[in-house]
Amino acid sequence: EDEFGEGEGGKAWMLPLLPSWNILTQRFQFNWLGTFLTKNILWVMEMVRLAPKGTSKTQIMLQKGGVGLGNGGKAKIFTPMYLMVGRVPLNKSKK
Repeated sequence: EDEFGEGEGGKAWMLPLLPSWNILTQRFQFNWLGTFLTKNILWVMEMVRLAPKGTSKTQIMLQKGGVGLGNGGKAKIFTPMYLMVGRVPLNKSKK
């Protein structure tokens, strides 16, 4: 089983997080021009109070995280295929 989603003819999981010059896709925001436009449009929206204060900074932070995950997947050092959930026992009595 290929953990990176590239086998079996499927698309890689990190494809939506990698830059593209196709302006009609959400991937456009990950190239340098899309990042610049997104940041500044959100900043203008904040100034005219169409978006809450901090929206632009939040977008920048989330975009950097997405780029990091995409690059990690491209380099094959990260995959979101494994999730482990732990829980502290509800009853802490000693037996």
